[in-house]
Amino acid sequence: MSMNIKNIFFGACMLITSLSCSDILDKKDLSAVTDQDVWNDAQYASAYVNKLCRDNLPAWDAGVADYSDESDGGDNVMYGQLTTNSINVWNYYQIRKINLLFKNIGKGTIDPEAQAGLKGQAGVLRAWLYFQMVRLYGGVPMILDAQELSEDLYVSRNKTSECISLIIKDLDDAISVLPWKWTGSDEGRITKAAALALKGRILLYYASPQFNPDNKAERWEEAYAVNKSAKEQLESNGYGLYESYTDMWFDEMNKEAVFVQRYQEPGRTHSWDAATRPLSEAQNATGANHPTLEMVNSYPMNTGVAITESAEYDPVLYWKNRDPRFTASIAYNSCKWELSGKSGRKQWTYVGSELNYPTNTGFYCRKAINVSYTPYFTERSSTDWMEIRFAEVLMNYAECAAELGKTNEAYAILKQIRNRAGIIPGVNGMYGLKANMSQSEMIDAIMFERKIEFAFEGKRYWDLRRRRLFEKELNGKERHGVLPKLLISQSEFDTVADTADFNNNYATYFKDSVVVLDKKFKIDFKNNYYFYAIPNDHLESNSKLEQTQGWNNGTFNPLN
Repeated sequence: MSMNIKNIFFGACMLITSLSCSDILDKKDLSAVTDQDVWNDAQYASAYVNKLCRDNLPAWDAGVADYSDESDGGDNVMYGQLTTNSINVWNYYQIRKINLLFKNIGKGTIDPEAQAGLKGQAGVLRAWLYFQMVRLYGGVPMILDAQELSEDLYVSRNKTSECISLIIKDLDDAISVLPWKWTGSDEGRITKAAALALKGRILLYYASPQFNPDNKAERWEEAYAVNKSAKEQLESNGYGLYESYTDMWFDEMNKEAVFVQRYQEPGRTHSWDAATRPLSEAQNATGANHPTLEMVNSYPMNTGVAITESAEYDPVLYWKNRDPRFTASIAYNSCKWELSGKSGRKQWTYVGSELNYPTNTGFYCRKAINVSYTPYFTERSSTDWMEIRFAEVLMNYAECAAELGKTNEAYAILKQIRNRAGIIPGVNGMYGLKANMSQSEMIDAIMFERKIEFAFEGKRYWDLRRRRLFEKELNGKERHGVLPKLLISQSEFDTVADTADFNNNYATYFKDSVVVLDKKFKIDFKNNYYFYAIPNDHLESNSKLEQTQGWNNGTFNPLN
């Protein structure tokens, strides 16, 4: 990715973003701007929405991989040690700012068309903020007006079904007014495509076992219709799978980018690269997203066949002939990884090679890591975050199709995803997929494909929750890593480290031992974690709030 400043609209100051220098000089004292000024001036109102976007659009999360089998860590969640106060996402401060826009923007003199675009973007943000809470707790208070102190501020939790309906209404309103794409200095704003894709995701969640344990077919039918429509409409408006699974993060705002948070340096940056890279090539952060051996072993061969079913799999040279997404996502001992622009650089994880904060698992995540960044820029990364990319639109559609028995449609999507990944189609054109899968087999295949396709993108934990898969796939198990050890002295190794053929003679120099990562406890994700507790401070400040069933004698049923 070029280090040139990108043309994005997010700025640090709410009232001066998107104003040119001459505009600023023409304005009165900006410190004296009033509420009335904001709602009478499209540039001020746009700056207000810019700030809302900056504060509320989904962003990089270097910690969520710990709450699954992708990485190590996540102790409280993974070991069943949560309390009622552990999960605290309460977005009402930001929701009030959005509600203020809806309350006031129609009272000013801003052109109705401009108002509609700003309200549409704000509506998607409000839907996102409420969805964040609903997927954690079930129903929450749906406050859609900017409350005044003179009003009754004690608000009860809405039913989950009511929350979903109101969230979808916000998205439908946005879909009706937003453009498919913004251009020029507006590129990166929330689009109709983002609203439609988010609607599809939310309806998929609502149809999934977390919210739909009785497997009501009408929920799957609604989710199917919306996600199929999203696929078709996005495709007809220029969205699609980007050609390179690796480069889609660096050729920003490409056709795969749907729901995006944009960054630039200086000003708006993140530290994903620093948190994820080895400390020797990072600055002020490391230790996140260490892939587990279970995650590493999940990647199939380049034929699409599981390693346990392939005669070509070599447990010593395990990286050879794997799904190309393996190379794009996993860094292992002796692999070529030219961080900081260092030509020919190899990554070492053997005992003694990393003196400070070595990887816990023997692996590093290399997805979305800009190898050109020097350590200084790793904590000032300007790589955009794609919360929803077109591949997810496809996979959401495929899952809904599979749930309704439309396996041919699901097959077509899986083949499309695997084709882009670079998996060999084979003489039968099946890309390693089993032929004639039953409905349950197809659903399992889709969940597996999501695990690989979206590895370290913050999707695995949420998929395990919404499908209620923790008990089936993880509980009672331990995660593992590898510990490579030199078979020769360090001094001997130093003489051959740059020239030896580790891709074929790895066992001459190293022996990998399997190590347990969950040393004290096995994974024990509790059944009541599918809907978390409302933290005590919120209950204490609002007497009308009910606690969630399953927590401290809670009475609120999140399935209603």
